[in-house]
Order: sequence, then C-alpha cells, then structure tokens
Amino acid sequence: MEGVSALLARCPTAGLAGGLGVTACAAAGVLLYRIARRMKPTHTMVNCWFCNQDTLVPYGNRNCWDCPHCEQYNGFQENGDYNKPIPAQYMEHLNHVVSSAPSLRDPSQPQQWVSSQVLLCKRCNHHQTTKIKQLAAFAPREEGRYDEEVEVYRHHLEQMYKLCRPCQAAVEYYIKHQNRQLRALLLSHQFKRREADQTHAQSFCSSTVKSPVQVILLRALAFLACAFLLTTTLYGASDPFAPGTTVPLALPPGGNGSATPDNGTAPGAEGWRQLLGLLPEHMAEKLWEAWAFGQSHQTGVVALGLLTCLLAMLLAGRIRLRRIDAFCTCLWALLLGLHLAEQHLQAAPPSWLDTLKFSTTSLCCLVGFTAAVATRKATGPRRFRPRRSEKQP
Repeated sequence: MEGVSALLARCPTAGLAGGLGVTACAAAGVLLYRIARRMKPTHTMVNCWFCNQDTLVPYGNRNCWDCPHCEQYNGFQENGDYNKPIPAQYMEHLNHVVSSAPSLRDPSQPQQWVSSQVLLCKRCNHHQTTKIKQLAAFAPREEGRYDEEVEVYRHHLEQMYKLCRPCQAAVEYYIKHQNRQLRALLLSHQFKRREADQTHAQSFCSSTVKSPVQVILLRALAFLACAFLLTTTLYGASDPFAPGTTVPLALPPGGNGSATPDNGTAPGAEGWRQLLGLLPEHMAEKLWEAWAFGQSHQTGVVALGLLTCLLAMLLAGRIRLRRIDAFCTCLWALLLGLHLAEQHLQAAPPSWLDTLKFSTTSLCCLVGFTAAVATRKATGPRRFRPRRSEKQP
C-alpha cells in the first residue's frame, strides 16, 4: 500500500484518471449486463376485433392469429384491410356449415336480440322482407351518385311500407328495453375496467417505488465518502487515531485558530481516548492507514463519491429517478471542481475557496444522508380520473 500511495502522491492526476477509468468500466459493464438481460416477452395478450375476447398468443403472432372463440382471423394493415389473402371469403366450399340450432343460454342473462317474426305481424313482416329485397336490387342511374340515389330510394320504401300502429309501438318499446339492457351492460363493463385500472396502478406503483438493495448501498457509500471528507476538513492536519489525540472543535476552514480553547479541557476528549483504547491495536493501525491515505487523496474520494452517485442513478432506472439524487450528483460535481481548482492553485489559493469547499461538503453530506435514508416515496390512494369517453353528459 505504501508503494501505491507513493505512486499516487507523485502523479495525482494519473491516480484520478485511473479511478475514473475503473469506475467507468464498472458502469459500462453494468449497463451492458442490463441490456443483455432485457429479453422480449415470449407471449402477449391480444383482443379479438370481432368478439372482444382476450387470447394469449406468441409474441411473434400478435398481428396474425385466429381467435379460438369466434374462429375469426385477426391481422390487419394500417388502412384496416387484412394483411394476407383469405380464400374463404370468396370460395364457398372452404366455409363450414353453421347449424341453426339454438345455443344454450344462461337464464340469468337477458335476451338481447329478438326475431322480427315475434315483434311484427304477418303483413308488416312481409313488407319488411319486400323492402329489403327491393333495396338490395336497386340499380342507380349514375354510378357517381350512388349514395344520394340509394338514400332517396330507401326513404321512398320507408314511406311506402310503413309499420302498423301496434307493430310500431312494439318496436319502440323493444328499442327502449334494449337501451336499458345495453346501458346496464356498459356501466358494468366500465366499472370492471375502472377496478382493473386501479388494481394495475396500485400494483405498478408498489412494484416500482421500492429501490433495489444495490442502489441503497451505493447511496450509503456516497454518504460515507462525504462524511469522511467533512471529518478530514474539520480535523485538518491532525490525526484522530494517533495516541493522545482529542476531539477538536468543529470550526470551518479559514477561521481564527487562536481562539480555539485547549483540547485537553474538552468534555469529550476523555471519552474519545477511552473509545480508542477499546479498539485492538491492529485495527487502530488499519484505521490510521486508511485515514492517512484518504486525507492525502481527497480528490480521489470526491471522484469516487460522484461516480457512486451516477452508478446508483443508472441502476435505479428512469422510473425511480428522484430530484434529490440529481441534486446530490450536482453537489458532488461542484465539490470535485473545487478540489481540482485547489490543486491547480496550490501556490496561492484564495481564502474564500476553503469556506466554499467546507459549505459545499456540509450540504452534500446532508443531502446524501437524506437520499440514503429516504429510499421510498409515500404512496397514498390515488383518486381515479375517468376517461373522457366514460363521462356522462
């Protein structure tokens, strides 16, 4: 370790560049690992355009699949057409025969559709059949005005084949009955979808608020690095682990050292000596070596704290990114700039530089402690906001 310390003392810029390179390589490795682990889903849930039923299909077939409920093909282009030719649309022998036997229906479900033969009398039913046949056999005089001519012809047929009064009353009553049933089904569907959206939002928030363990450890490491810098700034050139060392008075750099009282009369001096006496001798030596190494390489410690914050933000991801993490990173960058400026101005550094460095270190330590402790956001029940289509007039 002494050889490494001597090498770093000769070339502090090389040591800083080496630390930056190692941390950058570690961050790049973590980023590549996360990209490699990001796999495409094997299956996905799709919705049938015809029967509105959900089906689980392979991810590659999400735009070309057959619905198992209605046996319809779902695969469309941007203009709405099918994305492949379907011979069953124009070849009759490819279509299977559909039975007209009534299907089993749940008695609790209301009947939605009724045949016209049940509602209309024999005469009105015959008129409706005749109207449909004549409308299907309509041939326009001019092909360019087909829509206008067929609308006029349909209105003429409606006036010619009007329903009788009993049939008209039965149809209007049945339409009102259908409106009530469909309105109830629509409200039930909207309520179920609202509950599903709320459940999904709560589960999504609970899963994304929690920070990974490695992110919490990196934030704690950044706080410890800043606390070490603040301690070295308060102690100055003294060594707290040397024999006979007392707790100094916490004064910012640049203060008047002549006003400092005798440390031997400090109330915590005896307690600090007793605490150091409880430590084993080899542990005290290791702490002294770590203290000396960190005190002589404060710029490297600042670079380590900055890269630790950046790595924690990278591992947290975009969803867990917080403003306090970005603010803490900015403080670390400012602190690194102050240390580099102090190294550049070793001959005559200005007096305000030490005060600014001490203030920035204290603020960075406070923000780093807050970022390390506040690992979760308070999540309360969110108020549901309905979609525009769900608002009733």
